[in-house]
Amino acid sequence: MYVSTDCVVLAHRNFNEADKILTIYTKEFGKMACIAKGVRRPTSKKGGHVVPGNWCKVFIAKGKRLDLLTEAELKKAFGIKKPTLGKTGNVFHLLELVNQLTEENQKNPQVFSLLVDFLDKVDREEDFDLISAAFKIKLLSALGFFSAKSFKSSTTQSLIKSFEEENFTDLKENLTIKRESYLKLLSFLDSIIESLIDTKLKTTRFTNGKI
Repeated sequence: MYVSTDCVVLAHRNFNEADKILTIYTKEFGKMACIAKGVRRPTSKKGGHVVPGNWCKVFIAKGKRLDLLTEAELKKAFGIKKPTLGKTGNVFHLLELVNQLTEENQKNPQVFSLLVDFLDKVDREEDFDLISAAFKIKLLSALGFFSAKSFKSSTTQSLIKSFEEENFTDLKENLTIKRESYLKLLSFLDSIIESLIDTKLKTTRFTNGKI
């Protein structure tokens, strides 16, 4: 059976002499693993498409043990417009969050939409403190890990509710938070995430101006 879906490539690793095993987050099926044959060869037409941070339409043949990616059409490569080490680190931070917090084969179109939307904001060089805080809160909420109602403090509850419910443009216009407060909020969110995944986030040191 063949399926086609939009996806964002979350991670990859080399396999055999010329292949890669990809971890992708798809619109229709959630997180999946698949093998991309021959993509490490210089002549591969798919090789430049299926790299972390790329939004692609892919065609996949379902297998008994591992699905096979047969075609990939690039829709957008995030982070390559005026690329910097900081922007690349920010892209990989969002990818790691989704990869670590989601399980395979659990459909959640909201997570896919959030990832594409916020990768685009990184690509347009929006304020990454705001991007990071909003993405983490919206992602945790979409996955059911917490909501504003989980917090007893009315001040904290109000802030989390704003991040959960308001769109990015409204947050940018209405929120007035000092950088020190952002760093405290982000540290708090990272501690929640690391508790959930039971490991340290690898990309945190590349974000928030820590390079």
